[in-house]
Amino acid sequence: MVYGGLMAPTDVTRKHVIAVYVEPARARGERTVQVRVGSVLKELGWTNRTPSVFSTLSSRTFQREAGVELIEKRGGPASGGPSTTVKFVYRILEGDKEMAKTRTPSHSGQGIMGLYGVCSEVFRKLGGGEAYLMAERDWGPDTWEDPTAEHRKHGMRGPGE
Repeated sequence: MVYGGLMAPTDVTRKHVIAVYVEPARARGERTVQVRVGSVLKELGWTNRTPSVFSTLSSRTFQREAGVELIEKRGGPASGGPSTTVKFVYRILEGDKEMAKTRTPSHSGQGIMGLYGVCSEVFRKLGGGEAYLMAERDWGPDTWEDPTAEHRKHGMRGPGE
């Protein structure tokens, strides 16, 4: 398949894999589909694009657009990095409800607001946040200012003594 020359490699990869792998598998009623990185590179006539294809096939964006869920990566190096021998195995999602599970939720900011005051009890026991910071600052000499001070405090010899 040939795509317009103005598309980014990621977009070309997504459209190709959906058209050549995902949609035909869905039409045949298959529950899973396998995509090998090297096969995609060969079909598109690309060289030196392994990391791009690998990251596209790993991405949530691809999975949402294709209506699939990554269930396994097979083969490749032990590090799990990009390789032409890696096969991605996806579960083909059916229906709107199942596909909605893979969509990224919109962020309302409520998650971070739920953390508001999470350490308030700890700081209260320490006399408040400001008191805690003052105590930390007064804890002892900064070793970069006087490296021998900490040693003397503990009855040890400092460097060069």
